[in-house]
Order: sequence, then C-alpha cells, then structure tokens
Amino acid sequence: MKMHAGMSRAFGPLLLLQLGVIAWAPSHLLTWSYAVVLAMLTLTVLACWRRLRFSVRHNRPLWSLLLLALIAQGGAFGLLFTDSLSNPLGTLVAFDPTLYFCLSSLLLTIAAAYNPIATLYRWASIVDSLLACAIAALFYYTLHGVLNAASPQPPPATFVMWMFDAMGLFVAVFATLRLVSTKRSDERRFFFVLTVFGWLDAVLPGIHNRFILSSESYLPELLLGLPFVVLGFLLGRRRKVWFRNYRPSRRIRYVAESISPFVMSLALCCLAFAQLGKNPFLATATLVLAITSYAARNAIVLGQHLAFEDDLRQLKRGLQQAIVRDELSSLLNRRGFYQRLSREWENALKTGRSLSVAMIDIDSFKAFNDTYGHLAGDDCLAAVAHALQREASQQPDVIVARYGGEEFVALMSGYDVDASGDILQRLRRRVEAMQIQHARSTQHVVTISAGLASTTTTPYPDSDKFLNAADEALYVAKRSGRNRIQWAE
Repeated sequence: MKMHAGMSRAFGPLLLLQLGVIAWAPSHLLTWSYAVVLAMLTLTVLACWRRLRFSVRHNRPLWSLLLLALIAQGGAFGLLFTDSLSNPLGTLVAFDPTLYFCLSSLLLTIAAAYNPIATLYRWASIVDSLLACAIAALFYYTLHGVLNAASPQPPPATFVMWMFDAMGLFVAVFATLRLVSTKRSDERRFFFVLTVFGWLDAVLPGIHNRFILSSESYLPELLLGLPFVVLGFLLGRRRKVWFRNYRPSRRIRYVAESISPFVMSLALCCLAFAQLGKNPFLATATLVLAITSYAARNAIVLGQHLAFEDDLRQLKRGLQQAIVRDELSSLLNRRGFYQRLSREWENALKTGRSLSVAMIDIDSFKAFNDTYGHLAGDDCLAAVAHALQREASQQPDVIVARYGGEEFVALMSGYDVDASGDILQRLRRRVEAMQIQHARSTQHVVTISAGLASTTTTPYPDSDKFLNAADEALYVAKRSGRNRIQWAE
C-alpha cells in the first residue's frame, strides 16, 4: 500500500517537472518532455500491474489487455523520444510510432469487447476481437498509405489528426457502452477506468495536435501525460467502487449490447469506403468481412437464445411435472389429482358419464414404520404405488394418485358400480400379492383398505362431497377389520 501511495504522489512532481522544462524552453525541450511522459507512463504501467495482481481471476484478462495497451503506448512514446534526440523540432524521420498507437487502440477495443463470464459472450467476444483486429489493420494501412503518398490530399497532418481522433473516439464510445451495460461491480470498476482513460486519451491528444498545428507554443505538451496521470490515480484507488449503487436497466443493457457490434461493423465499413477509389478489392473484401462478421455474431446470439428457450421449456415442463407429481411414488400428487378430478367432474355433469372415486389407505402403516423404520416405510410406499399404478394402467380411464402420507386415491371414469368394485378389488389383491412382510398386521403382510363412492348410486352436489363420501367409507372399512372394500352409503 505504501508503494502504491508513493507512486500516486510521484505524478505531481513529474507534472511540475514537465512544466519547468516547457518554461525553461531548452534546445531539447521535446526530448525532456517525452522523457517525463515516459516516466509517468512507467508509473502507470506499474500501477496497472499491481492492479492485475490483486484482481479476481475472471477479470485478469481485462487488466492484462489494459496493461499491454499501456506498454504499446510506451513503445510509441519511446520511439518519439528516440526520434527527438536527433530531431529536436519533432519531425518524425527515423521512426514511425503509428503502429504502436494502433496496437494500443486495438488492445483497448478488445478489452472493451471481452466478456469474461458467460460462454455466449465469450464467443461473441471472439468475433468482436476479430473485427477489432481488422479495424486496426485497415486503419494502419490507410494511415500508412497517406504518410507514404507523394502528394497526399488532404494535407497529411490534418488527415492523420482526424484519423487518430476517430480511432480514439471509437475506443471511448465502445468502452462507455460496456460501462453502462455492465451488471457486476468488479467489472464496472474496470470499465469505469477504461472509459475515463479512453475519453482522456481521445480528447487531450486531439487538443494537443490542434495546438501544435496552429501555434508554436509547447505548453500543450502537458496534455500528453495527463491521461496517464489520471489513470494512475484511478488505479491507485484500490478499494473504491465507482457507481456502487448503479444497476443498468434491462432496456439499457439491451440497447448497449445491440449497438456495440453495430458500431464495430460500421467503423469497418467506413474504413472500407475510404479504400474504394484506391484499392477496390481490399474495400470489397473488408465490406464482406464486416457484413459476414455482424451476421455471424447475430447467428451466435440467436442460436444461443434458441438453446436457452429450449432449456427454459424443458425446465418449465419439469417444474409443471414437479408441481403435480409426487417425488417418492411418481404418481400424481394431491394437486394433480384435484386438477384431474375437477375436469372429470365437469365432464360427468355435462355428459352424464358415471364417475367413481376410491380413498385407499395402507393398513397399520404407522406400526410398519415403527417396526422397520422410515426408510423401509418409504420403500413400502413406493412398492404399493407401483403395484397400484401397474394394475390401474391395464384399465382405460383409471388413474391412481398419492393423496398424502400412506393414503392413495383412485378415480374411475365411465364405470358402473360393479365394474368399479371389481377394479378396486384387483388393486387390493395386487398389493396383497406382493407379500411385503408386516409382523404387526393381522394378515402378516402389507394390505390396503378402500372406501368407494360412485355417482351412479348417489347424486353428489359437488366433488368435495363426492370425495368425502369415499373417505368416510374408508374409515368404515378400517373399523371393520381392514384389507377390504367398503361402499359409501
């Protein structure tokens, strides 16, 4: 922490030193000015490296890209410093730093496009990175062609200045879009730093270049180091989280995430149009790349969204099954049974179709649990449920559900009194035939008792009365000795 605070405090003396160099106006002013900027940049690189060490794992690629961009700018200013040793007036003769400035802009754009979390966004980030590489390469090719032209038109200095302004503005806008659409606070910290540096690195050098073209004052040289000073200060604020309470709305995120790929493709198209008169083949290939990459990115996003929709449909289907299905027995639970009973009751009222319902209970199940344990009791419930389901599945329009605890319920549609009784007797015999040992039962095996009600014998006013009649008949069957069927009176 002391080292970090010391680096932050060192920027003030360096700014004063640069101001002193400009005020004294020595013969090698640019050399000393570039040396001070390199010192500022070195401190910023060290601060970024420390930030990279303390960052969480999934954010390290972001800070690494920013660090590499700063190193690339260090290479550019190193070339300017070296060239100024033999050219005090700042005329670039020996070296050309534009490649390193382009490389820095490329790395900053990739950092703004990179998403370290979701797989979908990682694939989209790859497409965005390829677009950023194409933009940087075509930008450098266009700029290099202008600088090497015999009689450039418009004037090279003005054209180069506007080119760098456009590149800086592009990086700043792209970083801002990521800042306003980022949900995670740790990522928002990075994109705030990147946005501030992007705008300063676009605006301040632009002001510097215009002053250099319009006046002979060297005071604008102070502007070259200010972006690194501000960036170093932001990097030194280790525990500070900007926009702590900011949460982007869904609309803002959708708009920002939709605009970002469009901005990149549009930038590449603009560079392609600039090459139409000079290199038609390159311009055509670039336009095809811009359109294809934009379509590929949309295809990736669309395909992933379709996959998400399939997953959501499966999840919804599973949740719907979980709501109406009993987990232990795989039968309909009480909710699912009531839904089925409501439909069958309405259908019976409309069509006059007969309807029978049976409340079923495992005899002496509490004693079974006390004797063999709850795990054995769960196995017994599952076995009885399976036996009831297998027997019921052999008859059309017969369903069995778990009503709760050791109670089951059977619903039979379209069967008269005798047929309903026969079906229920087969259910009872199927359970008894499993011969599940039950030492505290009078039959010494697991059995069931049931109470049966039918609309053919009694006109029930509603389904609740209908079900209650079967439940009362069940209690009569239990009091009458168990392992039997009892009709509702």
